[in-house]
Amino acid sequence: MEKLKKLFQLIAVTGLLFSCSKDDDSFNVDSFDHQYGYDKVNTQVQGLDQDRFVTMQSIDLKVHYRIIGKGPVDIVFISGLSNPLTVYTKQFDYFRDKARCIYIDLPGHGLSDAPESIDYTMGLMGDAIFDVVKKEGIKNFIGIGFSWGWKPLQFMEMKHPGMITQLVLLDVAVPAWPPLGKMSQTTYNANIAMYRNLTPEARRVFAATGPEDYLEWGLYYQYIPNWLLVSFYTHYAAEEACQPYPWTIPIMGIWRITTLLPGSQLEQNVLKFFPGVEINIIGNLYNNHAIPWAQAETVNQMIVDFMADRPGRRY
Repeated sequence: MEKLKKLFQLIAVTGLLFSCSKDDDSFNVDSFDHQYGYDKVNTQVQGLDQDRFVTMQSIDLKVHYRIIGKGPVDIVFISGLSNPLTVYTKQFDYFRDKARCIYIDLPGHGLSDAPESIDYTMGLMGDAIFDVVKKEGIKNFIGIGFSWGWKPLQFMEMKHPGMITQLVLLDVAVPAWPPLGKMSQTTYNANIAMYRNLTPEARRVFAATGPEDYLEWGLYYQYIPNWLLVSFYTHYAAEEACQPYPWTIPIMGIWRITTLLPGSQLEQNVLKFFPGVEINIIGNLYNNHAIPWAQAETVNQMIVDFMADRPGRRY
C-alpha cells in the first residue's frame, strides 16, 4: 500500500474531468456543466481574466485554457499527469502583474475533451500547446512543466523549435532511456495492470500531505477513468517519449530534497536530458509532490528570479 501511495505521488495523478463541447471562445465557469468532480473544489480566483477553448487543427478535440494577467513576457504552465490546470491556482494572482500567463488543460485533462477513441500521446499534447499559443498570437514563451509537464513542452518544441526561450521544471521525473533499459517488462506490465484495475479503495490511498485546501483539490483523482490512466502511462513511458532533446536554452529545475539524490538514477537522467540545468532543492521527500501548490511562496519567487533579465520578453 505504501508503494502504491508513493507511485501516485511521483506521477502526481490527481484529477481529470471530461468536458462537453463549447465554442472557441471565453465562457462562464460558473454556468459550465461540471463533470467528474471539477465542481468539488473552488476553482475561482478574484479577478480571473478569461477561460477559453480552441479546437485542435489535427483532430476535432477542444482544449480548454485559462489566460490571466499581463506583462512583458508570456508564460505557459503545463500540469502533471491527469492534473487539471488548477494545480497552478497559487500562481494565478501571483504572476498576474508579471506576465501574460496561459494555463492549459491538456487533452484528457480538466475541462478539455477526453474521448475514449483516441491515443493520448505526447505528440498530441505538444500539438495542443501549439494550437493554444498560435491562437493567442504568441511567438515565444517561457515554459513551466510540473511532474510530467515537461514532456508535452518538449514535443511542441521538437515540431516548432525556438518558441520556448526558457524552461522551468517543477519536481519532474525523468524516466530512464530507453524506457525498459531500467524498468523491466514485468514492472511495466504490472504498472499498466494497476491502472487498468484501480479500485476506489486504492484511489483513496492517494491522501495528499497538506495543505488542507490541497486535500480537497485532490478529490479529483477519484473520478479519473482507468482507461484514461492507462493511455496516459502507456504513452508517457513510450520509447519515443523517453529520448533526450538537445535543449540549448536556460533551464531551471526545482525538486524536493532526497528526490534528486547526488549520483542517483534520476540525477543522471536529469543531467542527460537537460544539460546545464540549474538544480535547486527545497523541502523534503515527504513534502507534497505538487510543489507549485504546497510550496508556492518559494517556487514563485524562484521562478521570478530565474525569469529576470532573460530572453523571452516582448518588446
